Amino acid sequence: MAGARARSMQGFTLVELVVAVTILGLILVPLSAAATFFIEHGTDTTGVFADDSSIRSVISLFTTDVESAETVKAPDPAPCGGSASALATMTWTDDGTIFQASWTTQTSGSTITLVRQRCTGTSLVSTLLVADVQAPPTVSCAPSCANASTVTMVGTAANGAGFTVSAKRRPS
Repeated sequence: MAGARARSMQGFTLVELVVAVTILGLILVPLSAAATFFIEHGTDTTGVFADDSSIRSVISLFTTDVESAETVKAPDPAPCGGSASALATMTWTDDGTIFQASWTTQTSGSTITLVRQRCTGTSLVSTLLVADVQAPPTVSCAPSCANASTVTMVGTAANGAGFTVSAKRRPS
């Protein structure tokens, strides 16, 4: 009895400790590698979601503006809201009221932001920061902006996702 009791109080053998540490290592190494992978790539996913949200906003607003437009100026040297210049301005009349939507860019540090300014008559009604972009997008009209049937904006969102938005203008 004394031999059995002395054996149970001695603790683990060296072989038992080596086996336990080996098993623990086999479990922890893949777990730490997976955690490192998710931490490093979590910011990539955040950028993709930010670009996706920005592009959806551009598509929604730009398409609505073009479809409402009676006239399109691209570029516009005297846009709605008094900016220095706009990529494009769309103008339409609804129930005798003149509406304008001007698309410009603003730069703050290294960030370029696509901005939509909307006016009623000559008064600025809203300024909406639509999307961060890598460079000012280009706007083109077909066959020409003076008589546009289709207006297209092409750009690259801040995290690298490219976008092309085309919309048909309502007939005059």
